[in-house]
Amino acid sequence: MPAAPTADRRARSTLCVLAFVAAGCAARVPRVLQPATATELLDGLAARRVALTSLRARARLRAGVSGLWVREALLVRRPDAVRIDVLSPFGLTLAVGARGSLLWAYPPSAGTRYEGEATPENLARFLGAPVAVPDVVSILLGGPPHREPAAPSSLARTRDGEYRLTLPLTGGTQTIWFAGDTLTVRRAEETRGPTLALRVVFDDYHDGFPHVIDVAGPGAGAHLAYDAVELNAPLDPAVFAPPPAARVLPLEAAPTLEAPS
Repeated sequence: MPAAPTADRRARSTLCVLAFVAAGCAARVPRVLQPATATELLDGLAARRVALTSLRARARLRAGVSGLWVREALLVRRPDAVRIDVLSPFGLTLAVGARGSLLWAYPPSAGTRYEGEATPENLARFLGAPVAVPDVVSILLGGPPHREPAAPSSLARTRDGEYRLTLPLTGGTQTIWFAGDTLTVRRAEETRGPTLALRVVFDDYHDGFPHVIDVAGPGAGAHLAYDAVELNAPLDPAVFAPPPAARVLPLEAAPTLEAPS
């Protein structure tokens, strides 16, 4: 028969069990929630929009059914200006810009610029999700799209140690989840009637700014990971203007533009 365990071995076993139980208990300890009201959270979002007005960044985007990663340089300025340069090891392969109601796309190798209305459907072709330009700006600047509530908002605490803020909208709702300990935005969802219209998840915060953003809409989605970010970068408005081209065609005439991974 095997020898009986020594007192030392029994002690070590007991300590291991106690450590395992303690770790499990610690994992279930809820976050300490900072006191907050619906008004304070909304005011915090408004203050952030005023404080953060532009961005220059390098990022990787994964979108579409191919799931390929694309390297990009991004310029963003409130309220409605975005430029995205798709990069390859050989340089620029595609530039896409939106300013106000205009959306343009320019593949330098073709020498042709394509222009059209900056609708969510057109933006989905290049960004991977059907989102309006001001909403793209808000999301790329690390926050949920701004919405004016149609009725008083409500606030609840969740079992996961978060705050859930619900804003009634005309014909739908916007729901925003905040981390209870830091009050940073974790995710946001919008519905139109019973249908989910938009979901955005913010993660990997550094110095109060999320470096990973997931965007999903009806039938489409995109995953963005920032590699380098300069907040409140000075940006010349001219960088968002369409570049000169020998030919200008409607956006509907643009071929399927495959960006390299």
